Order: sequence, then C-alpha cells, then structure tokens
Amino acid sequence: MISTGRVPALVHSIVLSLKGMGGQTGWRVSILAGLIFLGTGCARVSSPPLEEMPALELSSAQMLEIMESSYDHTSLQALAEVHLRRGNDKQSSTQALHVQAPYKLRAEVYNFMGQLLVMLTADGAGLEAYVPSRKVLYRGMATRGRMEQFAYVPLMPADMVALLMLRLPPGVLQLAQVEKKGNNSLRFILSAQQEYVVHFGIDQVERIAYHELGQEVFSIAYSNVSPTGNGAEKFPRRMDLVMPLQDMELDIELEDVQLNPVIEPALFEIEVTAGIEIVPLEDL
Repeated sequence: MISTGRVPALVHSIVLSLKGMGGQTGWRVSILAGLIFLGTGCARVSSPPLEEMPALELSSAQMLEIMESSYDHTSLQALAEVHLRRGNDKQSSTQALHVQAPYKLRAEVYNFMGQLLVMLTADGAGLEAYVPSRKVLYRGMATRGRMEQFAYVPLMPADMVALLMLRLPPGVLQLAQVEKKGNNSLRFILSAQQEYVVHFGIDQVERIAYHELGQEVFSIAYSNVSPTGNGAEKFPRRMDLVMPLQDMELDIELEDVQLNPVIEPALFEIEVTAGIEIVPLEDL
C-alpha cells in the first residue's frame, strides 16, 4: 500500500503528465483510474470500537488492607510548594517538611527568594513558631487559625500529619464503624454527625473526605503518584485540599520525598538562643 505521505507528490507528477499528453484521451482515462485507485488504497480503515473495561470493584477487606498499609509509613521528609486560596486572597510558600506520626511536625517556611519566614514545630496540641525577622519565638496551643497564619495550612497539626501520610487522624481507624459505600469507598462513622469517607484506587488511597452534620467540611485528593527516593515504593506528589464551607483551597506539590527516614527528636524542638524573645501565642 502507498503511504499517504507520498500521495501529493504522485498526484503532482500525474497532473504534469496529463498536461504533456495533449489529446491522448485513452491515457487520460487510465491515469484518472489510477488516481481513483490511489485514493482507494490510501483510505484509512476505521478500527472497530474498543469495548469498555468494567470498573474494578474492591472488596471491603481489600480497601481496609490498602488503608492499613498507609500506617506502615511512620515518618516523612519532603520539599513542598504550598498554595493557599481563601476567597480572592492567595498565598504561596516553599516548605521543608519533617513529619513523625502521629503528632509531630516541623515546617520551615520560605518565600520565593529563599528567605526563611517561619520555623514551626508542633507536637500534639502544642505549637512553637519562630519568626527570624522579629527574633521572636511564639509558644502556645495549636489552632487551625494559628497553623494557617504561620504555615498557610488551615489544619490542626495531627490532621496535617495524618493527611500528608495518607491516613486518617489518630483513633479514627480503631474506633470508627466501617461500612462499604459504592464500589471503591469506605465510610468510617464516628457518630451520627461525624464520618470520614475514603475513596480507593487499585492499590492506594485516592481521596479522603470529612463530613459533619451531612456537610463536607474538607476533602483531600491525592494524585501524580510516582516512585520515591526509597526505590520502587510509590507516593503521591500532589495533594489538593478543599474546604467548601470556608471557600478555601490548598494545593501541596511534593519533591524529594523520603519515607520512613530517621528523624532525631531534637528536630521538633526550636533552640532558644540569646536575643530571642519568647511570647505566648495568646498575646499575639
């Protein structure tokens, strides 16, 4: 069969031949027949329609196994590009993240010029935030508002640690009543008013949503799954958090992901040196 790429050149050659043959009608008829043959030979034959593959349905046991495998990860280190949008207000930063499940978090927050803005550590309910430009260390109880103020992440530290590591907040997996919802989702019911809904892919958590009183408080979707620095093990590089009741969106893009690194406990404590003022968060 003649390739479609050669047809224009062949047609041009045949047209020139026609012009040079004058009144030789028989030749013209033969050449026109050849053109018809070329068009027929080069016509594309449409492929038969592909049959759609049926959606994979996971059993409750398979989904629970995927969920529990996330708890094999006890620590994480990564660089993160964090973008927060609340209404028309937008904030961005680069953060060096150090995470130790279930509660410990350290975030070093930099601006686009690489200047350290905040060094934040959290251990359970306690929060410390050192602001180098002020030489002030703020200490006190962690709240969503303070996490958003210093790290651009409107989550309690334990929730942030859990969601960064594709797991549910502490105690939910152990205490919740579990029900299957649809093909590839599980409900983790804490009460008549509170539940988490987890959506699963073939071998990984794809989305976690938290509901109160029938309304979605937040959801986080995981995507761009690729190998980590640990070798063949895969981990999502993008996390998209949506809080519809607050008109808020948070995008986290991870690089240089390390799973289960050894993190020294001292890293989650901010050293107080001479000249640093300590201020209670309640006075901020």
